[in-house]
Amino acid sequence: MRGPPSGLAQNVVAERPDGLAWYRDLGLLERVVEHAGELSPERLEECHAYLWHLAGFVAPGGALPATFEVLVREIFGELVEPGAAPAPRVGQGDRCRVAVVIACKNGAATIGRTVACAIEEADVFVVSDGSTDDTAAEAQRAGAWVLELPESVGKPNALRAAAATFSLPETYEYIAVMDDDTIVAPGYLERLVERMDAEPRIAVASGRIESEWDDTRRWNPLIAMRAFMYWSYQATMKRGQNALRAVNVICGANSVFRADVFALLTHHDAPYAVDDMYWMAEVARRGIGRVEYVHDARSWTIDPHRFGDWYRQTVRWSWGQFQSIRGHRLGLPVRRDPSRRLGVRFSWFDLAYLLVLVDWAGYALEPLLLAPLALWLRGWVDPLWFLVFYVGTNVAWIVVAATALRKPRLVALAPALLALDLVYRVTMLHAALKTIRKPRVESCRWDSPARFELDQAGRAA
Repeated sequence: MRGPPSGLAQNVVAERPDGLAWYRDLGLLERVVEHAGELSPERLEECHAYLWHLAGFVAPGGALPATFEVLVREIFGELVEPGAAPAPRVGQGDRCRVAVVIACKNGAATIGRTVACAIEEADVFVVSDGSTDDTAAEAQRAGAWVLELPESVGKPNALRAAAATFSLPETYEYIAVMDDDTIVAPGYLERLVERMDAEPRIAVASGRIESEWDDTRRWNPLIAMRAFMYWSYQATMKRGQNALRAVNVICGANSVFRADVFALLTHHDAPYAVDDMYWMAEVARRGIGRVEYVHDARSWTIDPHRFGDWYRQTVRWSWGQFQSIRGHRLGLPVRRDPSRRLGVRFSWFDLAYLLVLVDWAGYALEPLLLAPLALWLRGWVDPLWFLVFYVGTNVAWIVVAATALRKPRLVALAPALLALDLVYRVTMLHAALKTIRKPRVESCRWDSPARFELDQAGRAA
């Protein structure tokens, strides 16, 4: 079954007029279906009426709408009308090993295509997190099951609400978390699931992510910078970490979790600014398994095209990562462990993370260190050569990226990328200071950057 029944049955209203715990009571619906054969017709009819009342189709004390009988028959099939073809249920069939869950706030412009790209490989569930636009309607039209929350609760809480409402961990083997502005290539989920089936130690898997870079914004330096940074990190750092089985990032836009791992990681709200940074730290510290990076599984996302949005998002990402490093004490390869013979435990993951931290420190501080170094060595080396070295090595790497991505315009945008590269280093220092001042957050929620609408051609070459 590609999605929920048509019409009103697609939508689950979260705001309960009778004050009951809607996610628990709605869960009764599935149990009624499973045990309907044990109920008398009269009792079954009562359950139908009560459950649809809870689902928001009937106001308290009101009469059943004219569409009620149609909805019941569409949902319950031959349980209500003997001889009718049974309605398929989510979780049946070969492809329903995977559920895709998307927490979305005011993403009407992009949610439809996100649902459409995954609907052939999985059952798709969308949580409209306090949206005030047509997010729910667009997701329903694309074939998703939709849960509407009256107020925004943040991504982790929205995901947890979807898991409870639709019994996702109990129904599926794998749960994929996608952003509402991310699309995946055909076969993306299948590639990740195949890798996870082959290696039980993989707790989470994700593929390559690239920037949507359409023709109307082909000269936008902010999108160009993200495209360059994604390629640079994934082609070198992430592939190297994967070879060492020490990937230190879970991508919250395109990752597949084992269902039990998803349930564990989303059981509480994330105490850091970025939920996936918290999930990564929990996977590492709890010894749940490892994170796998599958380079040949491709996905695309819409990145900020305005400087303010780009800067805030970049700072938030680094802030969340630095919070996880501090809060979970990542990057300490030798830790005390009284249960071990020598009283210490060695961690390859933390050693690899420590090397990453050294690399990041050098990257962030490089411009600040080059100037005094050039002055100190000016008697032996002309300071101009330090500038030539800095610009030359960065431009050379941009040329490599332009060749690999088949986007020669990156070379033309090199001056802008060099300027944004300096800003990026500033964002890391900004995030480090934020971590010192605020190592934890009360609730993991944020407003997504403004999204642009793609032109009719879709992704541009």
